[in-house]
Amino acid sequence: MNTNETPWVSRFTALMNLDVIRTRVELRPEPIRNIRGMPMLEACQCVKKAIERMFYPSAQCLGILLEWLSVARAHSLEMYENQRVFLQGVYQHESPLPEFFLPWCLTGLAGVGKSTLVRALARLVPEPATLIADDGTQFPLVSYRAITVRASSTSRDILTQFAQCEGKVRDLTARLRRMAYRDGWGLVLQDEFQFATQSENASTRVAQMILAMCYIGVPPIYAANFSLLHKLNSRSQEERHRLLGQVHILLPDDRDSDDWRTLLKRYRDVAPDVFTFDPNGDAAAIHTLTAAVKRHVVELLTIGLAFALAEGTTVDYSTLEKAYKSRAYATFRDDVEALAKLYGPFRNRRKDLWCPIDGVVTPTVDRHLQQQRQMRADEKALDSSMTVKERKVRAALSEKPTTSGVKPNKATVASIRAKKADAERLRENNAWFSEKA
Repeated sequence: MNTNETPWVSRFTALMNLDVIRTRVELRPEPIRNIRGMPMLEACQCVKKAIERMFYPSAQCLGILLEWLSVARAHSLEMYENQRVFLQGVYQHESPLPEFFLPWCLTGLAGVGKSTLVRALARLVPEPATLIADDGTQFPLVSYRAITVRASSTSRDILTQFAQCEGKVRDLTARLRRMAYRDGWGLVLQDEFQFATQSENASTRVAQMILAMCYIGVPPIYAANFSLLHKLNSRSQEERHRLLGQVHILLPDDRDSDDWRTLLKRYRDVAPDVFTFDPNGDAAAIHTLTAAVKRHVVELLTIGLAFALAEGTTVDYSTLEKAYKSRAYATFRDDVEALAKLYGPFRNRRKDLWCPIDGVVTPTVDRHLQQQRQMRADEKALDSSMTVKERKVRAALSEKPTTSGVKPNKATVASIRAKKADAERLRENNAWFSEKA
């Protein structure tokens, strides 16, 4: 820390280190023991809440948090040169803050961890403090302010929440600008916009709420899902440049990354007596079942836990595979499989699964999704070309070998047809393939 820095700046400078950020935001819940002694529903809820409370900061999360701190520090460095300049700004009629600040947008798939990252910011920034000026006057020192958007919120409601008083939009804005400068706000933040996007005029209302925050004159951040970004992207050029000019995309962890394997290990450590899947060996396979969306992973583990408790087993990969195919996971499974076929007309029907901002899907992720889809299509094509007997033999060969020590029966060999299937057989196979596709 530079000893010449003002208190407004030094509060952020002390945090400008990835190791410091990791230490302040990481959450590791205590392992839950004696799960089998609890009723099933209680055990599942207990484990689910414990997993949702934990937070493992990936390299991507740390980078976003560091950039937000940098923005807050740069703002404080520009606005609070010394106490004399500060006192002049406090007592003048008009706030010296900029008239408008371009917002930062945090976006990503629903359930990828946007709100969790926002809560991590609250643990990262310094607690509110008091600044004593040279003349003895005491001023608050507030690092950031955050609000949660409600379903019926308007731009006036947003300003009212920040100001904590009623009034007209113009009066509230003026009051907030003076308050933000006096209290040294470094950032302002809005979250949970998905609850305000249901009406027909949602894009207009949300745009007004975001812009209202920008006129406070402090660096603003808002969290939004892909569906909202599509609505904002359809607005006028001027608004798009303002609202979507600075976007952070929180992507799911890569299937081969250390962050993904570490996250799975942290999840397993919540209930080590029951979770026996391999965070390293099963990482790629679990990635395929969940698309690495944290909400999907938590749901899959919870369903798998219910199966394991009911059957007196543990949650290994085979249990997770069973959970993936269950009715309870159907909604999540639909989203995971839809992510692998985002093309053509279907892409326009599932705008909640892709970002309208160019360059947000990495070539590695995109290529893997295409490969997964092609593999499933090849399997269906192969099945459609086989007879019923051949399909049964193929299914038997796909089963895992027995581990009971009993010598398995000698495998039977299906004869290969010497001639091509006739027209009737081809029609039957085509009908079967169309039904499965």
